[in-house]
Amino acid sequence: METIFIFTIIAILSPIIGAFIVPLLKKWSAVRDVFGVTTIAVSAISAVIIFILYGGEPISHDFAWLDWVGSNGIESGFYLDPLSVLMTLIVSVLSMLIAFFSLEYMAGDKYRTRYWFFLQLFVGGMLLLVLAHDMIFLFIGWEIVGLCSCFLIGHFYMKKGEEGAKPAKSGIKALLMTGIGDVGFLAFLAFAYFSTTPHSLIIDPTSPLLGGSYPIVMSILLLLAPVSKSAQFPLQSWLSSGDTVDIDAMQGPTTVSALIHAATMVKAGIYLVARFSPIWNETVFYVLLMIIAGVSCVLAAIAALVTTDLKRVLAYSTISQLSYMFLALTIRDSEGKGLFAGEMHLFSHSIFKALLFLSAGAIIHSLANERNIKKMGGLRKELPWVYGFALVGVLGLIGIPILTNGGYSKEMIITVAYDNGSWFVFIIAILTAFLTALYATRMFLMIFHGKNRGAQVHKPKYIMRIALGILAVLVVATGFFIEGPLHNFMGEHSDPYALIRDFNVVPFIIAIGALLLGIGSAFLMYGKGQTEVKFIETNKALKAVRSFVANGYYIDHFYDYVFVKPTFWIGKQFSFLKTGKINWNMVLGSLVAIAAIVVLVVIV
Repeated sequence: METIFIFTIIAILSPIIGAFIVPLLKKWSAVRDVFGVTTIAVSAISAVIIFILYGGEPISHDFAWLDWVGSNGIESGFYLDPLSVLMTLIVSVLSMLIAFFSLEYMAGDKYRTRYWFFLQLFVGGMLLLVLAHDMIFLFIGWEIVGLCSCFLIGHFYMKKGEEGAKPAKSGIKALLMTGIGDVGFLAFLAFAYFSTTPHSLIIDPTSPLLGGSYPIVMSILLLLAPVSKSAQFPLQSWLSSGDTVDIDAMQGPTTVSALIHAATMVKAGIYLVARFSPIWNETVFYVLLMIIAGVSCVLAAIAALVTTDLKRVLAYSTISQLSYMFLALTIRDSEGKGLFAGEMHLFSHSIFKALLFLSAGAIIHSLANERNIKKMGGLRKELPWVYGFALVGVLGLIGIPILTNGGYSKEMIITVAYDNGSWFVFIIAILTAFLTALYATRMFLMIFHGKNRGAQVHKPKYIMRIALGILAVLVVATGFFIEGPLHNFMGEHSDPYALIRDFNVVPFIIAIGALLLGIGSAFLMYGKGQTEVKFIETNKALKAVRSFVANGYYIDHFYDYVFVKPTFWIGKQFSFLKTGKINWNMVLGSLVAIAAIVVLVVIV
């Protein structure tokens, strides 16, 4: 085995094995906490070594197992190419910084053993997902992050009353809604495997798995996976719901929110599309994805404008930025610039959104868990360090050119859309750039400027500051990395500065105009410490629209009446089957399983 694959296996197994050792260290809390960070740090160090050793050409380490299935069994393995190496670096390094931040943020929590168990397993699952060379390993990693997200989001379920009920319901909601995509993904894999010859689960350009032509229904089933995992319309409410519902991923610790939003779970959908992109050419898939991403991009950005929950503003922002990436991936140009632009925005977004969520965590921690930005204000004087770090994150989110990584990657998407005549993507990207600048500036002004509206502040200690400082430096430094060496690494240009020479002034000026308009509008409406907009407050129609948006477009209410309540009603009608007798339940379950197998055999 090559040295590089030894480090690949270490990167995956270190946090997974560490997860099962952590419960044994429960009595020694300090050792347990440091151990939890260390196992993820081992993955991060291994990822850096992999990045250094990687030569640029795709390589794999495969092995056969389950020989009784066929002459050669089923192949599995690990795959290294620029995309998987970059994803490994993003996941492990950001997860290490988030784990380090957790040492202070989670210090007073009684259930840190459970937290560290699922956090490490989460990281290991995501690394398995991005390094898998076959659908089996990829799907196992896919399911690990889904399951761990359920428990991490529901971490505070032990609290009494609503404070415990909401996290519990939120974790289950995330599992169920992302599970919709899991079922679609699995159905596609089964169909693709049995309808191709030779049968293969390996993912590469020579594999028959994705080389064939599939019915429209298969494209839709596969589409469910990235749409649900990356929280796109209409399955976005598990990540961020309406104010009146308040059951979403934001019920977990803010460090978990940073992990899910920045480097891991929600990026799995982007990775899946990017991984299949060079070998999957179904037009229906990309047209549907473009429409869904376009709708999600705008709706989420508008929702971020009206919500007052700090974490929910950032959650809606994540949905919108993920849509940005999907839109880039739907640009099917011959040179693959759309694919590259989407991957670069994934890279930059991971860093500045980790910074923003951990900054939010520091603010919430300093304000005794207060999340309502209307109750903040004037924190620039109380939390000057957090103010500076959050400012860098906001500038990255807005996409300020040259100064931040977000400026490079956003401009790349807008320029590629313009150059390739992808006008739907271009218009949505410009509109979202304006809305992003507006809601990001609004959030920043309401938190840090104006007068303190009654918040009691205690300052964070050094661990939080160090983690935020490192991320702030990365937001700025990696912008030059995107524009320079990363082009060579990803195989895009022999000259790393080709994009500078090919600079197109028209989309750049339009994009800058959108940013300035958004920032200027936010200062006019919120620059003097305002928390409300007068012309909205005095107009009944606009207030009604704001209420509609703040309630998550009533998507959860629709699901409740159309799916949840009827399902519970049906369950109640068949409750007589629940006799409490184990033998009876086993017989009934066996009959259902046999029936399902018979139907599957007949179909195949």
